[in-house]
Amino acid sequence: MKPPANAATNGWYNILPAPPPARRVSGAVRAPWAVVGAGFTGLSAARRLAGHRPDDPVALIEAERVGFGTSGRNSGFVLDSHFMPQQLPFPDLDLARARTRLCAGGRDILETLARENRIDCHWHDWGKLWVAAGPGGERGLVRQRQGNDALGIPCETLDRDGVEAVAGTRFYSGGLKVEGAALVNPAALCRGLADALPANVALYEESPVLRHRGGRPHRLETPAGEVVADNVLLATNVFSPSIGVARSAMAPLVVYASLTRPMTPGERDAVGGDRRGFGLLPAATGGSTIQRAPDGRLLIRNTLGYGPGDTSDRERLAEMRLNHADSIRKRWPAIAGIDIEHTWGGCVAITRNEGHIFGAIGDGLWASIGCNGAGVSRGAMAGTLLADLIVGRDSDLLDDQRRIPAPRWMPPEPLRGLIGRRHIRRHMADIAER
Repeated sequence: MKPPANAATNGWYNILPAPPPARRVSGAVRAPWAVVGAGFTGLSAARRLAGHRPDDPVALIEAERVGFGTSGRNSGFVLDSHFMPQQLPFPDLDLARARTRLCAGGRDILETLARENRIDCHWHDWGKLWVAAGPGGERGLVRQRQGNDALGIPCETLDRDGVEAVAGTRFYSGGLKVEGAALVNPAALCRGLADALPANVALYEESPVLRHRGGRPHRLETPAGEVVADNVLLATNVFSPSIGVARSAMAPLVVYASLTRPMTPGERDAVGGDRRGFGLLPAATGGSTIQRAPDGRLLIRNTLGYGPGDTSDRERLAEMRLNHADSIRKRWPAIAGIDIEHTWGGCVAITRNEGHIFGAIGDGLWASIGCNGAGVSRGAMAGTLLADLIVGRDSDLLDDQRRIPAPRWMPPEPLRGLIGRRHIRRHMADIAER
């Protein structure tokens, strides 16, 4: 198995205090349960499983530090609904409603945990504002409203003045405000969830699984030892093919983000808008996702790459930083020169049909794989439900999860990469919205 190799440029993670030294797998670790991957899915699966089996030790194994990898590299939106507007009208409205309930359920789980454990992740129940800067975005807003109306989700249309009152910019021609989503520092939320794990969960970090030998028991080899477990839960998402799982299920897309320094009081005055923070999502293909954090930092996320290696390419990251600086300049000329402190990439798993690998995939081997751009809330929900499935705990939400289809087949590399990069070029064609 090839371990993740993310560059140490994740701004969400880097602005946090340094964590204590990692506990690594060393020698032989024996446990009845092992969870591989400590992102939102793995953290949730380990927590729920430990609650169901309080007398059983659970080993949670993370290749990097919690919050450093993919789950801590997103734009910090905890979505309560998520759909692809280009697929409207929904071919299966009941399935779309099930996906929405899963999103909302995951968001509620995370909010409860954040509040009960007083996790300092800047949780902000702000919602989300879909925005348009031209004809492409305006068509996207129409589709977003159609989708929300079909799902019974209230939304409010804003004109240019209305968006300016929120975001302090006249760059956008209009928007669609939807309540329910939360804004966070995702790395801080991950770390807080790890700190609040039940006592029977042992977290091992900086312990990439280099090889998985199946059977009873399973053996998970790491650089300095191995974990021997009767049952293994895989929450490895885009890295799953490297251990022989989901090889034909997903495309590894990279999305790039930058984080500025905090704005000064004068810069905040010049920008205007909602000083508590806000979250903007692009209604147009190729637009920018933006979060204004409570401390006055701006998160800008746009432009795609392909494959885990693209998360850490220095030349690529330098190019992305210029893109993000240009996105700031177009929206807020008064702070065009604000320092960008961090630029990074995060790799997400995209399936052809928004499919999800979920459940038993072998003898004592279980998996939840496939995030499709809603990994914070859906990952938390899927990890929770996977533990419920294992112990036979039924629920309406588990029925919803069972309705999600398996991913449709994708061609092998290098053909998959050629197709993926062609789609990326089309996706980025309308740079006016970027």
